[in-house]
Amino acid sequence: MVLKPSSKIGIDGNAPLEPSGCPAPQMANPQIIAETGTSMVRLNFLLGPWNSPTDRSLYCGKTWFETFDAIVDGLLAKNVAIYGLIGLESVKPGPGDNFRRKTPGPGAEDWLRRYVENFYAIVEHFHDRVWAFELINEPNNWFGGTTSLFHPYWMARILKEVYLAVKPSFNVRIISGPILAHDLPTGADTGASYLRQMYYYGIRELGWGEVKSAFGSYPLDGVGYHPYIGQTRDKGADYIRETLRAYVNAIWDSITIYEGKNTSTRIYVSEIGWESEQGDDFQAAAMSAAFYTLLKDERVEAAIWFCLRDFPGTTKGLYTQAGLGTFARKPIYYRFQEWANISRTPELLDVPPQVGRDASGRIYWPIVECYLRHGGEKVLGLPFDNGGGVPVHRWGNGWVQDFKTPDGAFKSIIMLRDGTSKAYILWGPIRDYYLYEKGGAEGPLGYPVEDPTTDEFGLPKIRFERGIIAFRPVAIMI
Repeated sequence: MVLKPSSKIGIDGNAPLEPSGCPAPQMANPQIIAETGTSMVRLNFLLGPWNSPTDRSLYCGKTWFETFDAIVDGLLAKNVAIYGLIGLESVKPGPGDNFRRKTPGPGAEDWLRRYVENFYAIVEHFHDRVWAFELINEPNNWFGGTTSLFHPYWMARILKEVYLAVKPSFNVRIISGPILAHDLPTGADTGASYLRQMYYYGIRELGWGEVKSAFGSYPLDGVGYHPYIGQTRDKGADYIRETLRAYVNAIWDSITIYEGKNTSTRIYVSEIGWESEQGDDFQAAAMSAAFYTLLKDERVEAAIWFCLRDFPGTTKGLYTQAGLGTFARKPIYYRFQEWANISRTPELLDVPPQVGRDASGRIYWPIVECYLRHGGEKVLGLPFDNGGGVPVHRWGNGWVQDFKTPDGAFKSIIMLRDGTSKAYILWGPIRDYYLYEKGGAEGPLGYPVEDPTTDEFGLPKIRFERGIIAFRPVAIMI
């Protein structure tokens, strides 16, 4: 049985082969990928030095199939599901400019034939180990030209050819070539127009309806998507959330125009990422904004970060180019681990995105847990600025965040002392006395070491590092 991802969160695994044909370090040692906490890895089934998947030549002592058998089985053994890309690098030579216009170039038919043959060979061999198979990467990317590398007519035809070749024999998930989207100053593009044209040519000119009659679906089980939006630090987390939501809406509208709102087709975000050269804080905040948005959206089936490791031309990786050891991990590595954890804990997605997060987007789990333990938004409301800022912030020897209900009638503060793993809350008269009479975290009492309790009189009390605040009944003589 195919191993399914345990959540939507995945990582692009970078090039899986060295030029020699040996597995790249992260594939030779799949623990490197597993330690990120990812549920799946996007694996590019590129040819490397071989001429085709069936090439029996030995490189690094193995054939192409033997090499990828070792890679796939190693990842599965670490409980990492496989999201396979069968792209341009699965055929030699490449497509050239044969598909930029609806009228084919001289080598179009031959390249298409070889692509479908190689796609079938890979699916035949790995159908019971790979969760999804994605077609040509970013077919609407110009790749140095002035038009899309693949006219939408050709992407529609390639999908049909692949689907008809594979589906009669193998019940696998086929994802369309992921569509590139951007918000460049020269002109934003959601990719929705390209997708609509692909459906149009498929249905009107290429017989997609016949495929649907035979298989119950047009020749795709999902739409791949690469929304590279908000790539500079002047675009904050709110912009990224709002723009990403709008872009996903645009793609979804294009799908449902042709498939109806009850379609089973879903969106697979197989690449998303931001550069650390824009600032580690910006990269972390962007990741948090994107993953929160995508995890909450039921129309999105996968959210895959690009990529595991930096390489010339990008600093989006979890590791620098220096290597794959602990020393080369960037701050975004640990943020990715946090989101991998969140994605497996659905109730955490119901926590408002500003709760338990500092200004860079880092999550303080004990604060989130305390917030939920005491009733969450319904009881405590949302974070507010009580002098230290809205996000989690330093105070004394720890981290704190203030909360209030919409009417302002109930205020509280959650506090996490350095070196501890549990946060505690203060509210009511104890909170007020602690904050405004005893100097709070910088006063003589230090941090709380328990949640509020009651004494023998039923009155509130709480213990701190260096003392107790309690209320006592007072007798009044008349």
